[in-house]
Amino acid sequence: MRRCNECAQGVNDTDKVCTACRLAEWKDQQQQAEAERQRQYALEANRAAYLAKQKYMRDALKAGMITAFAVLLLLGFVSATKEALKYEWETKPDMLKHNGVK
Repeated sequence: MRRCNECAQGVNDTDKVCTACRLAEWKDQQQQAEAERQRQYALEANRAAYLAKQKYMRDALKAGMITAFAVLLLLGFVSATKEALKYEWETKPDMLKHNGVK
């Protein structure tokens, strides 16, 4: 009777390793493949969370800059409106009166 190279149990046919050792090797390979898949899933989840955080920060900065730009435009509009009204109500009528226009 032939014996297994790994555990010295009986071996059928011309195999060098018994069925139990082959099964143990197969299970070990399956466990290693599952562990590798879990590591990949964890890395993908970590990367997705990192990218989501970066996108959130970019969007927040973009919204802040747009808000600041809108406030500056509003302040410029208010300032220009004040000057335009002063010109229309005070300066222009004085110039027209000075030039003889009624």
